[in-house]
Amino acid sequence: MLPTYLRRFQHLRVARSRQHGEAPYKPALLLAVLEGIADGSIRDNRIAITPELIAAFKAICTDLGTSALFTAANFALPFYHLRADGFWHLHTWPGLDILLTRSGSIRSFRHLRDVVTYAALDADLWLLLQTPAHRAALTQALLARYFPQTQGRYRARAGEQALADIRRQMLEEPAALYRRHVAPADELDLTVRSGVFKRVVLEAYDYTCAVSGLKLLSTRSSPVPLLDACHIVPWAVSHDDTLPNGLALCPNLHRAFDRHLFWIDADYRVRLAEDFGELSGGDYGVRRFEGQALRLPHRPEWWPGRGNLAAQAGY
Repeated sequence: MLPTYLRRFQHLRVARSRQHGEAPYKPALLLAVLEGIADGSIRDNRIAITPELIAAFKAICTDLGTSALFTAANFALPFYHLRADGFWHLHTWPGLDILLTRSGSIRSFRHLRDVVTYAALDADLWLLLQTPAHRAALTQALLARYFPQTQGRYRARAGEQALADIRRQMLEEPAALYRRHVAPADELDLTVRSGVFKRVVLEAYDYTCAVSGLKLLSTRSSPVPLLDACHIVPWAVSHDDTLPNGLALCPNLHRAFDRHLFWIDADYRVRLAEDFGELSGGDYGVRRFEGQALRLPHRPEWWPGRGNLAAQAGY
């Protein structure tokens, strides 16, 4: 099987131009997938669009691309068009299969995420990639074939380091400094930061709703948090993903918070608006939390910023 897939990896259907040469997107995405299998971020043959995969893909394009055109790292193109190479199979959200049959139907990253839930490899290829020596051979084949001039710059797990840097920014930097790293027009960067923000917030709150105390964590093949990581001051206003602008809430309480049915005062207690009523289901409602103290992270520097709480209450 290895010779078969070595040949197929070395003959990908890539875009070409006289000025810029071969587009690196497909081999870069495959390198990112190989890294994900190696580091455990891809655990089964359901390759989802995750912060780890995007960060690895971006780092590879940046490090190995020979044209400034390719450092933009267009993720949607290879994730969609790799299906033409025969070993990459897209799976859509229910009822959206028809969209994959239209020529040029996936035109943006947002559209890709709206339509595609994951990609799967040939079963034989997936089994092959469970062996480190086979992954190494395919990695070297991709580097030698598509990045002969820059393969020496390849950094395995560069995406992992990029995620660690973003995590450090969210945990340690003040909001004003953090905003300098944010590129509001970079859809991939925002997606990665959104994913890291959710993890940072939920870890800080021990996967526990700060208001209700409910701890929700799926125990399927890998733990999946079921709580929301909420921005206190909306991201569209603040561009602030630092931990003092984050709060872990149950989905229903997240909606209530965003709609100003309650807010948090300077003493970290829940305060309710007076202009709404709970006609039934009071045991599961919001009013029972009036005056209750928040469940806060163990490190005070991770607590919600009082300025953020005041700003949210004032909207």
